[in-house]
Amino acid sequence: MNAKKKKVLFILGGSAAALILAVVIFALMFNINSYKPRIEAAASGATGLDVRINGEMGLSFLPFGISAKDIDVTSKRGEIISLENLKLGVELMPLLKKQLKVTSCELVKPAVTIVKDTDGKYNFERTEKKPTEGGAGAAFSLNELKLYKGVLVYLDRKTGEKTEFKDFNLAIRDLSTAGDILKTASFTGSFDCSEVRKRDLRINNIKSPVKAETGVFNFTSLTMDIFGSKGEGDAAADKSKADAVYKINLKVLKLDFEKLGESFGSKKFISGKGDLYASLTVKEKGGRDLMSGMDGTFSLRGDNLVIYTMDLDKVLSSYETSQKFNLVDVGAFFIAGPLSTVALKGYRYGDVYNQMRGGQGAITQFISHWKIKDGVAEATDCAFATQHNRVALKGRLDFVSEQYDDVTVALLDDKGCAKFKQGIRGSFGSPQVGAVSAVGSLAEPIFNLFRKAKRFIQGGKCEVFYNGAVQQP
Repeated sequence: MNAKKKKVLFILGGSAAALILAVVIFALMFNINSYKPRIEAAASGATGLDVRINGEMGLSFLPFGISAKDIDVTSKRGEIISLENLKLGVELMPLLKKQLKVTSCELVKPAVTIVKDTDGKYNFERTEKKPTEGGAGAAFSLNELKLYKGVLVYLDRKTGEKTEFKDFNLAIRDLSTAGDILKTASFTGSFDCSEVRKRDLRINNIKSPVKAETGVFNFTSLTMDIFGSKGEGDAAADKSKADAVYKINLKVLKLDFEKLGESFGSKKFISGKGDLYASLTVKEKGGRDLMSGMDGTFSLRGDNLVIYTMDLDKVLSSYETSQKFNLVDVGAFFIAGPLSTVALKGYRYGDVYNQMRGGQGAITQFISHWKIKDGVAEATDCAFATQHNRVALKGRLDFVSEQYDDVTVALLDDKGCAKFKQGIRGSFGSPQVGAVSAVGSLAEPIFNLFRKAKRFIQGGKCEVFYNGAVQQP
C-alpha cells in the first residue's frame, strides 16, 4: 500500500474515532431527561392529546434512540393509553442541535381504551379546535412503528357493548399522515391478536396483513380461529371521509355448532358441522345508530345435527294434540341462528325446552339465509327438516327499532303449505305472539297460545308458505 492511500485511511480512521469519541462524550454529558417537556409537547402536538412521561428517559445506541418508561396519554374524556415502555429511533445530528427528529417508534405493552359516547364522539377526538404551531393535525412520518403485547378495550356507551382485544401486535412501515391520522394515514404492515372477546363470543389467533392509503385501511388474507374452525376473509375501514364505511367478508367452513352455541351462552345443546358465510357493509351517517347503516348477507347451513335436549320429531308430531309449546320458539331458536340471539335479547340457547329435557333428536338439514338492508334482516331461506317434519320461517328482524316485522313460523306439509303457523310482532323486549300479549313467553313457553291455522285450499291447492332448499323428509 502506497503512502498516499495509508494517509487517506489514517485520516478516515481518525475521523471515525473522533466521531465515536464525540458521541460517547455527548452521551455521558447529555441529560435526556431535560428534554422531557419538549418531547411531551411534541407528542401532544402531533396527536392532539395530553402525553405525559412519568418514568425515566434514557439513550441507546446502534441504532441511536431514546427510551422512556411509564407513559400516559389522555384527553378531556379520560385516559386513552398507558404504556410500559417506549423506544424512539431518532437522528443524532438534529438532537445535537436540540431538535428532535423521530424515525421509528416501538411501544411495549400498550393498554388502549377507546370509548364511544352516546353522542357518537370518541374519547380520542378533540372537544375543541385549538390551532397551534405543530399542534393537532400536524403532518408527520415514521419509517417504522411496532406495538408489542397490547391490550385494547372498546366501549360503546350507547349500547353498553364492550369488546376486548388481548395480546395484539402491530408492525407497520413507511407511516405518513397529513394531519388527522385516521383520515390521512398511509402505511403497510401486519397485525395479529391472540383473542377478541365480546360477551360469550371469543375469536382467537387473528392474523392479517394490513395496508392503509390516505385513510382507507385494508385487512387482506384475514384468518382467525372461530366456532371451533378456521375462518378466513377480508375487512376494510374507509375513514377518509366524514362518514366512515366498514366492510367484512367472512367464511367459516365446517364450524362446530356446539362451539357456536357456547359462544352465545349454551352448553352441550347441539352438535354437528356447518358452514357460515357473511358479507356485511356498515356506513356511518352523522350520529345515527350504526345498525341502521348495515347492508349485506348472512348464511348459516348444516346437515345431520344432533339435538341433546329433546326429540324434535316427538315434540312436533304431538303439536296438534298438545299445543303446549311455542312454535315461534322452535323457528327462532333453530332457524335464525346467531341473529336470533340479538333479537331475543337475554334469551339463551336451550332454556326454552328445559321442561322437555331427556330426549335426543336430529336435524337432517338446516338453512338460515338472511339479506340485510338498512339494518333490517329479511329471511330469504330459513328452514330445517327432521326425519319426519319440516319447519320454516318468514319475515324480518328490524335491528334498528328492535322490532319483529311480520315474522311467521310454520309447520309444513309435503307441498310446502302451512299445517300450523304462528306469527310474532312487536318489540324484541315485549313481543306479541299471535293475538296474545306474550311478554316473557320466549323464555317460558308454557301457555296455550296457538290456533290451528286455516289451510288455504282452493281447487285442491294450497298457498305455498315455503319453497326453499330444505326438502320435505
